[in-house]
Amino acid sequence: MERPIVLIVGKPNVGKSTLFNRIIGERKSIVHDMPGVTRDNIYGISEWDNVKFTLIDTCGIFERPEDTIEERQKKIIFESLENVALVLFVIDGRNGLTSEDYYIADYLRKANSKILLVINKAENFERFEFEVKPDIYSLGFGEGIPVSAEHNRNMHSLKDEIVKALKNDFLKNKEFYEESQESEDEVKVVIIGRPNVGKSSIFNDIVGLDRTIVSEIPGTTRDAVDHQVKIDEKNFRFIDTAGMRKKSTVQYGSIEMFSITRTIKAIEKSDVVILVVDATEGITHQDKSIIGVAENKGKGIIVVFNKWDLLRHNQKRKEEFFKYFDKELYFVKYSPLIFTSAVKKWGIEELLAAIDEVEKSRNKRIPTSALNAALEKYTLVTPPPIKRGKRIKFYYATQVGTKPPVFVFYTNLPNDIPKFYQQGLRNMIRNYIDPFIGSPIFLKFEERSNQKSKKQKII
Repeated sequence: MERPIVLIVGKPNVGKSTLFNRIIGERKSIVHDMPGVTRDNIYGISEWDNVKFTLIDTCGIFERPEDTIEERQKKIIFESLENVALVLFVIDGRNGLTSEDYYIADYLRKANSKILLVINKAENFERFEFEVKPDIYSLGFGEGIPVSAEHNRNMHSLKDEIVKALKNDFLKNKEFYEESQESEDEVKVVIIGRPNVGKSSIFNDIVGLDRTIVSEIPGTTRDAVDHQVKIDEKNFRFIDTAGMRKKSTVQYGSIEMFSITRTIKAIEKSDVVILVVDATEGITHQDKSIIGVAENKGKGIIVVFNKWDLLRHNQKRKEEFFKYFDKELYFVKYSPLIFTSAVKKWGIEELLAAIDEVEKSRNKRIPTSALNAALEKYTLVTPPPIKRGKRIKFYYATQVGTKPPVFVFYTNLPNDIPKFYQQGLRNMIRNYIDPFIGSPIFLKFEERSNQKSKKQKII
Protein backbone atom coordinates (compact mmCIF):
# COMPACT_ATOMS: atom_id res chain seq x y z
CA MET A 1 0.00 0.00 0.00
CA GLU A 2 1.26 3.45 -0.87
CA ARG A 3 2.57 5.42 2.08
CA PRO A 4 0.99 8.79 2.97
CA ILE A 5 3.13 11.81 2.11
CA VAL A 6 3.98 14.54 4.64
CA LEU A 7 5.38 17.78 3.20
CA ILE A 8 7.48 20.28 5.17
CA VAL A 9 7.08 23.90 4.06
CA GLY A 10 8.07 27.30 5.38
CA LYS A 11 10.14 30.37 4.64
CA PRO A 12 13.93 30.08 4.40
CA ASN A 13 16.06 29.38 7.48
CA VAL A 14 13.37 28.24 9.91
CA GLY A 15 15.06 24.85 10.41
CA LYS A 16 13.07 22.68 7.98
CA SER A 17 16.05 20.50 7.06
CA THR A 18 17.05 20.00 10.70
CA LEU A 19 13.46 19.01 11.44
CA PHE A 20 13.43 16.64 8.46
CA ASN A 21 16.65 14.94 9.57
CA ARG A 22 15.36 14.60 13.13
CA ILE A 23 12.09 12.98 12.07
CA ILE A 24 13.64 10.44 9.68
CA GLY A 25 16.51 9.75 12.07
CA GLU A 26 19.46 10.47 9.75
CA ARG A 27 21.37 13.42 8.31
CA LYS A 28 20.07 13.29 4.74
CA SER A 29 19.23 16.92 4.05
CA ILE A 30 21.98 19.55 4.14
CA VAL A 31 21.82 21.79 7.19
CA HIS A 32 23.58 25.16 7.08
CA ASP A 33 22.90 28.49 8.76
CA MET A 34 22.20 30.21 5.49
CA PRO A 35 18.87 30.81 3.71
CA GLY A 36 18.28 28.83 0.52
CA VAL A 37 20.63 25.90 1.13
CA THR A 38 18.01 23.30 0.17
CA ARG A 39 16.99 23.65 -3.48
CA ASP A 40 15.33 20.35 -4.33
CA ASN A 41 12.65 18.28 -2.65
CA ILE A 42 14.43 15.71 -0.44
CA TYR A 43 12.57 12.48 0.33
CA GLY A 44 12.87 10.21 3.37
CA ILE A 45 10.92 7.47 5.14
CA SER A 46 9.84 7.70 8.76
CA GLU A 47 7.94 5.30 11.02
CA TRP A 48 6.21 6.08 14.29
CA ASP A 49 3.63 4.07 16.21
CA ASN A 50 3.57 1.45 13.39
CA VAL A 51 2.79 4.10 10.80
CA LYS A 52 5.19 4.57 7.89
CA PHE A 53 5.05 7.79 5.90
CA THR A 54 7.11 9.56 3.26
CA LEU A 55 8.54 12.86 4.49
CA ILE A 56 9.57 15.57 2.02
CA ASP A 57 11.89 18.46 2.84
CA THR A 58 11.46 21.50 0.60
CA CYS A 59 13.37 24.67 -0.07
CA GLY A 60 12.33 27.90 1.59
CA ILE A 61 9.43 29.77 -0.03
CA PHE A 62 10.32 33.35 -0.90
CA GLU A 63 7.44 35.79 -1.00
CA ARG A 64 9.17 37.71 -3.77
CA PRO A 65 11.57 35.40 -5.67
CA GLU A 66 14.66 37.23 -6.88
CA ASP A 67 15.61 34.88 -9.72
CA THR A 68 14.33 32.02 -11.87
CA ILE A 69 15.64 29.35 -9.50
CA GLU A 70 13.72 30.77 -6.52
CA GLU A 71 10.61 31.09 -8.69
CA ARG A 72 11.02 27.49 -9.84
CA GLN A 73 11.48 26.34 -6.24
CA LYS A 74 8.22 27.92 -5.21
CA LYS A 75 6.37 26.38 -8.15
CA ILE A 76 7.65 22.87 -7.31
CA ILE A 77 6.48 23.20 -3.71
CA PHE A 78 3.03 24.51 -4.59
CA GLU A 79 2.58 21.72 -7.14
CA SER A 80 3.59 19.17 -4.51
CA LEU A 81 0.64 20.17 -2.31
CA GLU A 82 -1.76 18.30 -4.61
CA ASN A 83 -0.59 14.83 -3.61
CA VAL A 84 0.15 15.11 0.11
CA ALA A 85 -1.78 13.86 3.13
CA LEU A 86 -0.38 16.40 5.57
CA VAL A 87 1.62 19.64 5.48
CA LEU A 88 3.98 20.63 8.29
CA PHE A 89 3.99 24.41 8.18
CA VAL A 90 7.18 25.43 10.01
CA ILE A 91 7.68 28.89 11.49
CA ASP A 92 10.48 30.42 13.58
CA GLY A 93 9.73 30.35 17.31
CA ARG A 94 12.80 32.41 18.11
CA ASN A 95 12.28 35.49 15.93
CA GLY A 96 8.52 35.49 15.41
CA LEU A 97 6.33 35.94 12.33
CA THR A 98 7.10 37.86 9.16
CA SER A 99 5.13 38.78 6.06
CA GLU A 100 6.44 35.61 4.35
CA ASP A 101 4.76 33.45 7.02
CA TYR A 102 1.41 35.14 6.32
CA TYR A 103 1.97 34.80 2.57
CA ILE A 104 2.54 31.04 2.90
CA ALA A 105 -0.39 30.65 5.30
CA ASP A 106 -2.75 32.34 2.80
CA TYR A 107 -1.65 30.01 0.03
CA LEU A 108 -2.02 26.90 2.19
CA ARG A 109 -5.57 27.90 3.08
CA LYS A 110 -6.44 28.34 -0.61
CA ALA A 111 -4.94 24.90 -1.37
CA ASN A 112 -7.27 23.29 1.19
CA SER A 113 -4.35 21.31 2.60
CA LYS A 114 -4.42 19.54 5.96
CA ILE A 115 -2.03 21.70 8.04
CA LEU A 116 -0.08 20.96 11.20
CA LEU A 117 1.62 24.13 12.46
CA VAL A 118 5.15 23.53 13.85
CA ILE A 119 6.96 26.24 15.78
CA ASN A 120 10.65 25.36 15.55
CA LYS A 121 13.57 26.89 17.50
CA ALA A 122 11.32 27.18 20.57
CA GLU A 123 13.95 25.92 23.03
CA ASN A 124 13.52 29.08 25.12
CA PHE A 125 9.98 28.17 26.14
CA GLU A 126 9.36 31.14 28.44
CA ARG A 127 10.33 33.62 25.73
CA PHE A 128 8.22 31.74 23.21
CA GLU A 129 5.13 31.82 25.45
CA PHE A 130 5.26 35.55 26.07
CA GLU A 131 6.75 37.00 22.88
CA VAL A 132 5.83 34.69 19.99
CA LYS A 133 2.82 32.58 20.89
CA PRO A 134 0.25 35.41 21.09
CA ASP A 135 0.79 36.20 17.39
CA ILE A 136 0.61 32.60 16.19
CA TYR A 137 -3.19 32.38 16.35
CA SER A 138 -3.38 35.08 13.65
CA LEU A 139 -2.15 32.51 11.12
CA GLY A 140 -5.41 30.58 11.51
CA PHE A 141 -3.94 27.14 12.27
CA GLY A 142 -4.40 26.99 16.04
CA GLU A 143 -1.68 27.14 18.68
CA GLY A 144 0.68 24.74 16.90
CA ILE A 145 3.34 22.46 18.37
CA PRO A 146 6.50 24.10 19.76
CA VAL A 147 9.67 22.07 19.16
CA SER A 148 13.41 22.44 18.94
CA ALA A 149 14.68 20.12 16.18
CA GLU A 150 18.28 21.12 16.89
CA HIS A 151 18.02 20.14 20.56
CA ASN A 152 15.56 17.25 19.99
CA ARG A 153 12.91 18.78 22.24
CA ASN A 154 9.22 17.83 22.04
CA MET A 155 9.86 15.76 18.88
CA HIS A 156 7.92 12.79 20.27
CA SER A 157 4.85 14.97 20.68
CA LEU A 158 5.23 16.23 17.12
CA LYS A 159 5.47 12.70 15.72
CA ASP A 160 2.44 11.68 17.81
CA GLU A 161 0.45 14.52 16.24
CA ILE A 162 1.64 13.63 12.73
CA VAL A 163 0.51 10.01 13.11
CA LYS A 164 -2.76 11.08 14.75
CA ALA A 165 -3.53 13.38 11.82
CA LEU A 166 -2.67 10.66 9.28
CA LYS A 167 -4.82 8.05 11.01
CA ASN A 168 -7.79 10.42 11.29
CA ASP A 169 -7.68 11.99 7.85
CA PHE A 170 -5.75 9.68 5.49
CA LEU A 171 -5.45 6.18 6.89
CA LYS A 172 -9.06 5.11 6.73
CA ASN A 173 -8.46 1.53 7.79
CA LYS A 174 -5.81 -0.51 9.59
CA GLU A 175 -4.19 -1.94 6.46
CA PHE A 176 -2.88 1.49 5.50
CA TYR A 177 -0.70 1.87 8.59
CA GLU A 178 0.42 -1.70 9.16
CA GLU A 179 4.11 -2.21 8.57
CA SER A 180 4.90 -1.84 4.89
CA GLN A 181 5.13 -5.11 2.98
CA GLU A 182 6.82 -3.62 -0.05
CA SER A 183 9.96 -5.28 -1.29
CA GLU A 184 13.25 -3.87 -0.11
CA ASP A 185 14.91 -5.48 -3.13
CA GLU A 186 15.47 -2.37 -5.22
CA VAL A 187 18.38 -1.36 -7.40
CA LYS A 188 19.87 1.98 -6.31
CA VAL A 189 21.25 4.00 -9.22
CA VAL A 190 23.18 7.20 -8.44
CA ILE A 191 23.91 9.85 -11.08
CA ILE A 192 27.23 11.65 -10.55
CA GLY A 193 29.43 14.11 -12.41
CA ARG A 194 30.73 17.63 -12.39
CA PRO A 195 28.35 20.59 -12.13
CA ASN A 196 26.20 21.52 -15.13
CA VAL A 197 26.77 18.39 -17.23
CA GLY A 198 23.05 17.54 -17.34
CA LYS A 199 22.64 15.13 -14.42
CA SER A 200 19.33 16.58 -13.27
CA SER A 201 17.92 16.63 -16.81
CA ILE A 202 18.76 12.95 -17.28
CA PHE A 203 17.27 12.19 -13.86
CA ASN A 204 14.05 13.95 -14.85
CA ASP A 205 13.91 12.10 -18.17
CA ILE A 206 14.25 8.74 -16.40
CA VAL A 207 11.76 9.24 -13.60
CA GLY A 208 9.31 11.14 -15.77
CA LEU A 209 8.90 13.90 -13.22
CA ASP A 210 10.19 17.45 -13.03
CA ARG A 211 11.51 17.03 -9.49
CA THR A 212 14.94 18.62 -9.63
CA ILE A 213 15.63 22.19 -10.62
CA VAL A 214 17.33 22.40 -14.01
CA SER A 215 19.14 25.55 -15.02
CA GLU A 216 22.34 26.69 -16.74
CA ILE A 217 23.77 27.86 -13.41
CA PRO A 218 26.43 25.37 -12.22
CA GLY A 219 25.73 23.86 -8.80
CA THR A 220 21.93 24.15 -8.88
CA THR A 221 21.47 20.76 -7.22
CA ARG A 222 22.93 20.68 -3.71
CA ASP A 223 21.30 17.65 -2.10
CA ALA A 224 21.05 14.07 -3.30
CA VAL A 225 17.50 13.71 -4.68
CA ASP A 226 15.98 10.26 -5.12
CA HIS A 227 12.91 8.68 -6.67
CA GLN A 228 11.67 5.09 -7.03
CA VAL A 229 10.68 3.82 -10.48
CA LYS A 230 9.38 0.40 -11.54
CA ILE A 231 10.74 -0.80 -14.90
CA ASP A 232 9.73 -4.23 -16.23
CA GLU A 233 8.55 -5.30 -12.76
CA LYS A 234 11.88 -4.30 -11.19
CA ASN A 235 12.18 -1.57 -8.56
CA PHE A 236 14.85 1.05 -9.18
CA ARG A 237 15.71 4.06 -7.01
CA PHE A 238 17.38 6.82 -9.00
CA ILE A 239 19.46 9.34 -7.08
CA ASP A 240 20.52 12.70 -8.52
CA THR A 241 23.51 14.25 -6.78
CA ALA A 242 25.19 17.61 -6.55
CA GLY A 243 28.09 18.21 -8.91
CA MET A 244 31.46 17.31 -7.41
CA ARG A 245 33.99 20.11 -7.79
CA LYS A 246 37.75 19.96 -7.42
CA LYS A 247 38.78 19.93 -3.78
CA SER A 248 40.92 22.99 -4.38
CA THR A 249 37.83 25.03 -5.29
CA VAL A 250 35.71 23.91 -2.31
CA GLN A 251 36.04 25.85 0.93
CA TYR A 252 35.86 24.04 4.25
CA GLY A 253 32.41 24.37 5.83
CA SER A 254 30.83 25.55 2.57
CA ILE A 255 27.59 24.23 1.08
CA GLU A 256 29.61 22.56 -1.67
CA MET A 257 31.58 20.62 0.94
CA PHE A 258 28.38 19.20 2.42
CA SER A 259 27.15 18.37 -1.10
CA ILE A 260 30.31 16.39 -1.84
CA THR A 261 29.88 14.46 1.40
CA ARG A 262 26.29 13.60 0.42
CA THR A 263 27.44 12.50 -3.04
CA ILE A 264 30.06 10.13 -1.64
CA LYS A 265 27.51 8.68 0.78
CA ALA A 266 25.08 8.21 -2.12
CA ILE A 267 27.78 6.31 -4.02
CA GLU A 268 28.44 4.10 -1.00
CA LYS A 269 24.75 3.14 -0.74
CA SER A 270 24.25 2.63 -4.47
CA ASP A 271 24.39 -0.45 -6.70
CA VAL A 272 25.02 1.28 -10.03
CA VAL A 273 26.79 4.60 -10.67
CA ILE A 274 26.21 6.67 -13.80
CA LEU A 275 29.02 9.11 -14.58
CA VAL A 276 27.69 11.93 -16.76
CA VAL A 277 30.28 13.74 -18.88
CA ASP A 278 29.67 16.86 -20.95
CA ALA A 279 30.48 15.68 -24.51
CA THR A 280 31.40 19.23 -25.52
CA GLU A 281 34.04 19.48 -22.77
CA GLY A 282 35.32 15.91 -22.56
CA ILE A 283 36.67 13.84 -19.69
CA THR A 284 38.49 15.75 -16.97
CA HIS A 285 40.75 14.76 -14.11
CA GLN A 286 37.79 15.27 -11.78
CA ASP A 287 35.70 12.79 -13.79
CA LYS A 288 38.45 10.20 -13.33
CA SER A 289 38.56 10.86 -9.61
CA ILE A 290 34.80 10.54 -9.28
CA ILE A 291 34.56 7.26 -11.15
CA GLY A 292 37.60 5.98 -9.26
CA VAL A 293 35.65 6.35 -6.02
CA ALA A 294 32.81 4.27 -7.48
CA GLU A 295 35.13 1.53 -8.76
CA ASN A 296 37.00 1.25 -5.47
CA LYS A 297 33.70 0.73 -3.70
CA GLY A 298 32.69 -2.05 -6.10
CA LYS A 299 29.78 -0.28 -7.78
CA GLY A 300 28.44 -1.01 -11.23
CA ILE A 301 29.56 1.73 -13.63
CA ILE A 302 28.07 3.36 -16.72
CA VAL A 303 29.62 6.33 -18.53
CA VAL A 304 27.32 8.77 -20.33
CA PHE A 305 28.39 11.41 -22.84
CA ASN A 306 25.58 13.94 -22.58
CA LYS A 307 24.80 16.95 -24.82
CA TRP A 308 25.49 14.73 -27.85
CA ASP A 309 23.09 16.89 -29.89
CA LEU A 310 25.57 19.79 -29.69
CA LEU A 311 28.23 17.87 -31.61
CA ARG A 312 28.51 16.57 -35.16
CA HIS A 313 27.07 13.18 -34.26
CA ASN A 314 27.57 10.23 -36.61
CA GLN A 315 29.04 6.75 -36.39
CA LYS A 316 32.57 7.90 -37.13
CA ARG A 317 32.31 10.50 -34.38
CA LYS A 318 31.10 7.82 -31.96
CA GLU A 319 34.05 5.61 -32.83
CA GLU A 320 36.37 8.51 -32.01
CA PHE A 321 34.72 8.87 -28.62
CA PHE A 322 35.02 5.15 -27.93
CA LYS A 323 38.78 5.38 -28.51
CA TYR A 324 38.93 8.53 -26.39
CA PHE A 325 37.00 6.76 -23.62
CA ASP A 326 39.34 3.72 -23.70
CA LYS A 327 42.34 6.02 -23.40
CA GLU A 328 41.12 8.34 -20.64
CA LEU A 329 39.08 5.89 -18.57
CA TYR A 330 41.03 2.74 -19.36
CA PHE A 331 40.63 1.45 -15.79
CA VAL A 332 36.82 1.17 -16.25
CA LYS A 333 36.74 0.35 -19.97
CA TYR A 334 34.55 -2.65 -19.08
CA SER A 335 31.73 -0.12 -18.57
CA PRO A 336 28.98 0.62 -21.13
CA LEU A 337 29.33 3.94 -22.95
CA ILE A 338 26.03 5.67 -23.73
CA PHE A 339 25.46 8.81 -25.82
CA THR A 340 22.56 10.99 -24.69
CA SER A 341 20.86 14.30 -25.16
CA ALA A 342 18.71 15.01 -22.13
CA VAL A 343 17.14 17.98 -23.90
CA LYS A 344 16.03 15.88 -26.87
CA LYS A 345 15.61 12.70 -24.78
CA TRP A 346 18.07 10.75 -26.90
CA GLY A 347 19.66 7.61 -25.50
CA ILE A 348 17.46 7.27 -22.41
CA GLU A 349 16.13 3.84 -23.42
CA GLU A 350 19.69 2.66 -24.11
CA LEU A 351 20.72 3.96 -20.70
CA LEU A 352 17.93 2.04 -18.95
CA ALA A 353 18.91 -1.15 -20.80
CA ALA A 354 22.53 -0.64 -19.72
CA ILE A 355 21.50 -0.23 -16.08
CA ASP A 356 19.68 -3.56 -16.19
CA GLU A 357 22.65 -5.27 -17.86
CA VAL A 358 25.16 -3.89 -15.35
CA GLU A 359 23.08 -4.95 -12.37
CA LYS A 360 22.81 -8.48 -13.81
CA SER A 361 26.61 -8.53 -14.13
CA ARG A 362 27.05 -7.60 -10.48
CA ASN A 363 24.81 -10.54 -9.46
CA LYS A 364 26.30 -13.09 -11.86
CA ARG A 365 27.93 -16.33 -10.67
CA ILE A 366 30.11 -18.54 -12.82
CA PRO A 367 30.81 -22.28 -12.35
CA THR A 368 34.01 -23.19 -10.55
CA SER A 369 34.82 -25.66 -13.32
CA ALA A 370 34.73 -22.92 -15.96
CA LEU A 371 36.92 -20.64 -13.84
CA ASN A 372 39.57 -23.30 -13.28
CA ALA A 373 39.60 -24.33 -16.95
CA ALA A 374 40.26 -20.69 -17.86
CA LEU A 375 42.94 -20.41 -15.16
CA GLU A 376 44.76 -23.48 -16.45
CA LYS A 377 44.69 -22.16 -20.00
CA TYR A 378 45.83 -18.69 -18.96
CA THR A 379 48.78 -19.85 -16.81
CA LEU A 380 50.03 -22.04 -19.67
CA VAL A 381 50.02 -19.11 -22.09
CA THR A 382 51.18 -16.55 -19.50
CA PRO A 383 53.17 -18.31 -16.76
CA PRO A 384 53.13 -16.62 -13.34
CA PRO A 385 56.34 -14.76 -12.45
CA ILE A 386 59.04 -15.85 -10.02
CA LYS A 387 59.12 -14.12 -6.64
CA ARG A 388 61.68 -14.63 -3.85
CA GLY A 389 63.26 -17.38 -5.89
CA LYS A 390 59.99 -19.30 -6.25
CA ARG A 391 57.58 -19.63 -9.15
CA ILE A 392 54.11 -18.46 -8.20
CA LYS A 393 51.68 -21.36 -8.48
CA PHE A 394 47.87 -21.28 -8.66
CA TYR A 395 46.16 -24.44 -7.43
CA TYR A 396 42.52 -23.56 -8.04
CA ALA A 397 40.03 -20.69 -7.91
CA THR A 398 36.38 -20.14 -7.09
CA GLN A 399 33.85 -17.32 -6.92
CA VAL A 400 32.96 -16.42 -3.34
CA GLY A 401 30.75 -13.35 -3.69
CA THR A 402 28.59 -11.05 -5.80
CA LYS A 403 27.70 -7.34 -5.81
CA PRO A 404 30.49 -7.05 -6.95
CA PRO A 405 31.81 -10.45 -8.10
CA VAL A 406 34.64 -11.66 -5.86
CA PHE A 407 37.02 -14.50 -6.78
CA VAL A 408 39.51 -16.25 -4.53
CA PHE A 409 42.69 -17.79 -5.96
CA TYR A 410 44.57 -20.35 -3.89
CA THR A 411 48.31 -19.99 -4.36
CA ASN A 412 51.66 -20.64 -2.72
CA LEU A 413 52.57 -16.92 -2.49
CA PRO A 414 49.37 -14.94 -1.79
CA ASN A 415 51.18 -11.71 -0.89
CA ASP A 416 53.49 -11.65 -3.90
CA ILE A 417 51.14 -11.50 -6.89
CA PRO A 418 52.29 -8.50 -8.99
CA LYS A 419 49.72 -5.88 -9.95
CA PHE A 420 50.16 -6.59 -13.66
CA TYR A 421 49.40 -10.28 -13.14
CA GLN A 422 46.37 -9.45 -10.99
CA GLN A 423 45.02 -7.38 -13.86
CA GLY A 424 45.81 -10.24 -16.21
CA LEU A 425 43.63 -12.54 -14.11
CA ARG A 426 40.77 -10.06 -14.28
CA ASN A 427 41.15 -9.87 -18.06
CA MET A 428 41.23 -13.69 -18.17
CA ILE A 429 37.82 -13.82 -16.47
CA ARG A 430 36.32 -11.18 -18.77
CA ASN A 431 37.81 -12.62 -22.00
CA TYR A 432 37.47 -16.35 -21.38
CA ILE A 433 34.33 -16.63 -19.24
CA ASP A 434 32.09 -13.56 -18.99
CA PRO A 435 32.67 -9.84 -19.70
CA PHE A 436 30.88 -8.78 -16.50
CA ILE A 437 29.80 -5.63 -18.31
CA GLY A 438 29.90 -2.57 -16.09
CA SER A 439 30.97 -4.45 -12.96
CA PRO A 440 34.34 -4.29 -11.19
CA ILE A 441 35.92 -7.64 -10.33
CA PHE A 442 37.60 -8.11 -6.95
CA LEU A 443 40.27 -10.75 -6.35
CA LYS A 444 41.45 -12.42 -3.15
CA PHE A 445 44.57 -14.56 -2.74
CA GLU A 446 44.94 -17.23 -0.09
CA GLU A 447 47.33 -20.03 0.71
CA ARG A 448 45.95 -23.42 -0.23
CA SER A 449 46.12 -24.65 3.35
CA ASN A 450 43.82 -21.75 4.30
CA GLN A 451 45.49 -21.72 7.73
CA LYS A 452 47.40 -18.45 7.58
CA SER A 453 44.45 -16.09 7.45
CA LYS A 454 46.69 -13.13 8.10
CA LYS A 455 48.11 -13.56 4.61
CA GLN A 456 44.69 -13.13 3.00
CA LYS A 457 44.65 -10.16 0.67
CA ILE A 458 41.77 -8.43 -1.08
CA ILE A 459 42.40 -6.30 -4.18
